[in-house]
Amino acid sequence: MNRTLFLVVLLAVGCGSKESVPPADAPPIKAQAVAVQPQKVPEIYEVIGTVRPKVGATVSAKVMATILEVPVKPGDAIKAGDILAKLDDRDMRAAFERAQADYDRYKKLLEHGAAPVADFQTAEEHYRVAKTALSYATITAPFDGIVAEKFCDAGDMAAPGKPLFSVEQPTDYRLEANIPDRFGSAVAVGTPVHVIVDAVGGECDATVGEVAPAGDPSSRSFLVKVDLHRRKPLKSGMFGRAQIVVGERTGLFVPKTAVHERGQLTFVFVAHDGRAQMRLVKLGKTVGDKTELLSGVEAGERLVTSAAGELTDGQRVEVQ
Repeated sequence: MNRTLFLVVLLAVGCGSKESVPPADAPPIKAQAVAVQPQKVPEIYEVIGTVRPKVGATVSAKVMATILEVPVKPGDAIKAGDILAKLDDRDMRAAFERAQADYDRYKKLLEHGAAPVADFQTAEEHYRVAKTALSYATITAPFDGIVAEKFCDAGDMAAPGKPLFSVEQPTDYRLEANIPDRFGSAVAVGTPVHVIVDAVGGECDATVGEVAPAGDPSSRSFLVKVDLHRRKPLKSGMFGRAQIVVGERTGLFVPKTAVHERGQLTFVFVAHDGRAQMRLVKLGKTVGDKTELLSGVEAGERLVTSAAGELTDGQRVEVQ
């Protein structure tokens, strides 16, 4: 930075202040300072993902029939076996009644030796198939949980493989994200991960629960499922960010109290030869209560972290 530009910056920093330059005979201000030293910190790679339930299922019909009744809606709590939908079972019931009549008839004939065993076994098999098909006319919940989504209404046609409901257990969630394959060695089952879910304004600890054994060749990544130890209510579909430690790096980190902002300027005060020198700095990442300085200071210099009065460039300071 040339001298002219630096003077312009000083004027901008001092704008609004009655005395931007301290008098030469001004008494020194007592201050605390810390030496800037390189520190090793974790190298963090952040990936985005989606919150999913650990236990969830898509429910569909096993037969083709018209939906007569849908007694549930999204958000409803359900128990295993609760009715989600009822289908038109008239054809299935008629087939069942015919199969049952044949079964009963052949059973009596077999008891009197008037029918071959093979005929009775055929009638018995038809009866079992018809009974099972009739049971499919009632669609029930596979487990305790909630109805997450409903894709049908009364009057719709249900068919095998056509989704009707999405159900999930709202007790356990995980974040599913794709990790670049170059970080494959840094992620394994049990690896601790820090996750941030902005929608609930919450941070939660997590651990890697599953790692896909095969990657996606098109994106050069593989799927990782992170088990969330939640502190706040979560919902499937929420956006989340997983911060994964992939190594270490060295940086210059200083206490946040040493960094000042005024307008669009970010600066620190360096204690040098009994005076405070203002330095414009560029910030990096924040780790805990410390901030990384990417430029403006060098290792070994002492930064003022607190002072008994307002500091200005050139202010005499007494470091304690």
